[in-house]
Amino acid sequence: MTTTTQPAVAPVAEQTTGLGRAIQTAARMPRSIPVLITLALIWAVFYSQSHFYLSFGNLTNLTLQIVTTAILSLGIVFVLLVGEIDLSSAALSGVCAAVAGTFVVIHGMPLAVGIVAAVAFGMLVTFIEALVISFGVPSLIVTLGGMVILQGLILVVLPEEFTISIAGTPLALLASTTIPAGASYVLAALGSLAFAGYRLFQHRERMSTGSQTSLVRNVVVPSVVAAVGLFAVVFVLSRQRGLPLPVLILAVMLLVAWYWTTQTRYGTHLYAVGGDREAAQRAGIPVRRMVLYSFLVLGACAAVAGMVDSSRQLGVSVSSGAGPLMLNAIAAAVVGGTSLFGGRGSVWSALLGALVIGSISNGVQLLGLSTEVQFFATGVVLILAVAVDVVLSRGSLLPGRR
Repeated sequence: MTTTTQPAVAPVAEQTTGLGRAIQTAARMPRSIPVLITLALIWAVFYSQSHFYLSFGNLTNLTLQIVTTAILSLGIVFVLLVGEIDLSSAALSGVCAAVAGTFVVIHGMPLAVGIVAAVAFGMLVTFIEALVISFGVPSLIVTLGGMVILQGLILVVLPEEFTISIAGTPLALLASTTIPAGASYVLAALGSLAFAGYRLFQHRERMSTGSQTSLVRNVVVPSVVAAVGLFAVVFVLSRQRGLPLPVLILAVMLLVAWYWTTQTRYGTHLYAVGGDREAAQRAGIPVRRMVLYSFLVLGACAAVAGMVDSSRQLGVSVSSGAGPLMLNAIAAAVVGGTSLFGGRGSVWSALLGALVIGSISNGVQLLGLSTEVQFFATGVVLILAVAVDVVLSRGSLLPGRR
């Protein structure tokens, strides 16, 4: 007896509709475009309520407010790209700040020693967490336990009064130092020239392989846009006392992270591991080592974020690294376009997402609204960002069959 089977035909009604085509078109677009549109809408709403919202002074305050969240979110992006998550990095940032304060303030050691000690401690903690995760323990559980441990550890590191005042110490210079306007414009010019040189180098490489590329579209236009953006940022942020050092630290970290993730073999392996871990393993990529590297990057970012935040607050206490910092850092990475499912995203997600979250917080405070409004708005934006990521990743509005 022979049996015949008819091929199953998947429903394609949605794909033939305007909505289905729109979803597929959006899935091919850079994830930063919806984020920029959202950011523009947020700014427009708050500006309509208060014209001071987009003033030079408030934009500078907004930038300083998001630096800590953006730096911590940058480390979280690396972990999310390999398909993991970390819930302990905010608490770790507080402990690292306490370590730096102990070395610099209590023991009177140079600032460089405190910075190195804090970064080394942050990387040691995430190294231990990554080792445990490599044995198959879910990162959610490992880092949740790590968060609880770190909340107790900060009580051990801090002195008996459970606070370290860093006012008037070298550690306070991290937040109070500003780059003069003239030097800031020189840095912007150097950055613009470096970007133009990079685009020209890429253009010549494509030409050498026989690809037909437009010099104007691939070199001139992006270079002009980048230069205008850099000079505009410097112009706005230098109107007060000069370019704040924390902003420069964040910019350098973003540029280094962008180079690592887009121009090196490490970046290729990073996205491969997050995209399909089994396929990456079969291709000879050291999956466990890549996960370890991502957590080490997070440890360093947590340490820097903790020191910058303590410098802005002029002190370290048991509340350092607590509050909504962990939620905001994860939300910034996801809202900025990094997928919770791994393999998709960019280091610029940390900056864009932090701008979105920070813009909501800044606007709520400026208008004198209640804190509940900020939490509601942040939660709604986060849920919508994850929902959009799921829909675009699936390429369909309809859920898949289970």
